Amino acid sequence: MKVTEMNPENARWYCLHVLRGKEFDVENALTAANVEVFLPREKIVSVRAGRKIEAEVPRLASYLLVRLVPSAEAFSALRNQKNVLDFVGGAAGYHVIKDSDVAVFRSKNPLRVATDKSIGQGTEADIVFGPFSGFRCIVTAVKWCREAKASVRIDVQGKAFDIESMPLAYLKKL
Repeated sequence: MKVTEMNPENARWYCLHVLRGKEFDVENALTAANVEVFLPREKIVSVRAGRKIEAEVPRLASYLLVRLVPSAEAFSALRNQKNVLDFVGGAAGYHVIKDSDVAVFRSKNPLRVATDKSIGQGTEADIVFGPFSGFRCIVTAVKWCREAKASVRIDVQGKAFDIESMPLAYLKKL
């Protein structure tokens, strides 16, 4: 974090792919190591045995955002953290996330965008918003609820990444 604070103009946001269910563990470990990390969260309410239970879950399961000054040492140190699989990206470079996209996730009022209801399983779409904007994906499943969500698969330079909880409003059908 000291390097990031000393060179804020060179620091960029990147997306880490982590083991599902270990997002909070990785976030805590990186925070303890003074790495600037952001895990978009959402509150859910469920009923079990007649009791209302509120919980926070990652908004993008298996992914969290880190801000760092790009260097071989920084990328290597983060990739070698327990429960970290890799960065989103490929051999030609890692996917950089715009500060404006991170700012929207940090805001208390989520962005409301119209949803294309014709998107379904097998649909090819562009991701037009969020940390994965600019990627093309294939929708593997759609869950219609208060905020429609899709499971999608993106291909980054020959490496496939599955995203279980992509808001459908972030997709534009091709």
